[in-house]
Amino acid sequence: MPLSELIPAVDRLSRQDKLRLIHFLLLAVAEEEGCSLEPDGDLTSDDILLAQLATTEAIVWSPQADHAAVQALSDLLVAAQRDTHA
Repeated sequence: MPLSELIPAVDRLSRQDKLRLIHFLLLAVAEEEGCSLEPDGDLTSDDILLAQLATTEAIVWSPQADHAAVQALSDLLVAAQRDTHA
């Protein structure tokens, strides 16, 4: 199913089903990366999800930490201002 068909279907899901989908996708991606996020012990599903998220490292890129990206954004803003005032 193409993503263009999937997005409207996801929009129609309930909040709880969206969270279940996020959980499913998190486990699928972790498995593809060679990580196992399967729970140990007798935990509730909420506790399992929280434990899995707590042990998952997320890397978030920000242009603030990338000098080249900061410069590129600055150049775009200067060009946009110049075009606006031209």
